[in-house]
Amino acid sequence: MLFSRTIRTTLASAALTSTALLIGCADPQGRYDDFEARDTTIREDQSSGGEGGGGGGDENGGAGGGADNCLPEAGAVDGDFLFSLSAYLNPRAPILFVASLTTEASDGGLSFSLTFQPLTAADRRTPTGEPFDVGPFELPADGKFTAQLPTLIVPGDANPISGSELEATITLTGSLCAPADFICGVVTGSAARPIPLNLKGSTFAMERITDPSSYPAPVINCKKDPASPLP
Repeated sequence: MLFSRTIRTTLASAALTSTALLIGCADPQGRYDDFEARDTTIREDQSSGGEGGGGGGDENGGAGGGADNCLPEAGAVDGDFLFSLSAYLNPRAPILFVASLTTEASDGGLSFSLTFQPLTAADRRTPTGEPFDVGPFELPADGKFTAQLPTLIVPGDANPISGSELEATITLTGSLCAPADFICGVVTGSAARPIPLNLKGSTFAMERITDPSSYPAPVINCKKDPASPLP
């Protein structure tokens, strides 16, 4: 009996230690409990469709997604957005980018591309690292898209969770419909660094920057839940 309790205690301690290393915390038990509660809530939301429908959208996000033809005219919605990539491990501490959206006519009707510029986690405003381009991605008439991005390298000072350089391969699933001032959806894929991690259950949101001198407050999902404030 004593031997069995010792094994259980050792396994529990190892699990807590692994979680602490993953999120870089000084309080393994407290942070583990917080993570477990967040993880349960996120997965319950997904089961009930809670991550969809920002601005009246559908389960893939995006205002007006699912209409017969909701696409904007080519070039009409182009511009800069504050883009948040919210990993399910710590959803209210997103990695932020300025994402420049461009759309153009294509054989399928419309396509879009994005240029991502990472922002430092310290102030959520200062560019860091090199910008990178993704796309073009085709948009059907209902605006729903699945955008498989190439491997991304995000500098450590843009990573608010661990402060380590991040390498990830992700897919964004959402919808882009006029007027496209807010676009959101779900993230799947995996991170290779700083640790191998399945990113299923993560989310993204991008909101138009109307004033370059004052970015909008970052939100993390289609429900427009706010990111945690800066310390």
